[in-house]
Amino acid sequence: MNIAQTIMYLNPTANPMTDFVVQDDSDGEGPYIAAWNLPDPQPTEAELQSAWEAYQEAEANKPPQLTEIEQVREELAQTQLALTDNYEQLLATQDEATSAQLALAEMYELVLVLAGGEK
Repeated sequence: MNIAQTIMYLNPTANPMTDFVVQDDSDGEGPYIAAWNLPDPQPTEAELQSAWEAYQEAEANKPPQLTEIEQVREELAQTQLALTDNYEQLLATQDEATSAQLALAEMYELVLVLAGGEK
């Protein structure tokens, strides 16, 4: 178990070396909390172990982080989709406008004929 990482999981705003100190005296006992300056009670070994397991599970279930290039690539793909949709809407609108203009021209010709004008 990584005690410092576990404490940061339990207290994300904690400042290592100020709020707590994890130390290993190289005496075979392993790392331990040498100083605790947080307002919460210092976690027990069992609480640390439980939190470490929860941290590992959370990390394992975390979606993969995209690199900056992958993020930009994803944003560009989304932009391209949006532009394609907008372009298709524009073409449809242009077709509607052209149809409306043709209908108006036909109506104008009919009005001219009915009014006795020339075609």
